[in-house]
Amino acid sequence: MISFLGMTFNRARADRGLRRAQDKIDSACIEQMKPYVPVAKPIYRNAGKMRDSHKAEKPGEIINTEPKARREYYINKGGSGGLRGKLWFERMKADHKREILKAAQEEL
Repeated sequence: MISFLGMTFNRARADRGLRRAQDKIDSACIEQMKPYVPVAKPIYRNAGKMRDSHKAEKPGEIINTEPKARREYYINKGGSGGLRGKLWFERMKADHKREILKAAQEEL
């Protein structure tokens, strides 16, 4: 417990709240990204795998375990229609930032 001029701060409680908020942000980002991630043509064996390969490696760090994800993130031309294309995290963040922040604030 830390005290600043009559104000108390419970560090353990704050850490739990921040951890829950970060977990909420990570899971919301992963879920919101799915419509933005390119999908291979159905003739390929791994069609749709890249879309479902995101995971939170550690708090605040989302990775894609699909081997071609890095290349697709930067050079995909977005020919698979809709929102899908390159820089999917940045485009998702621009579209859904308020929703994600609101979900995180509920955890604090």
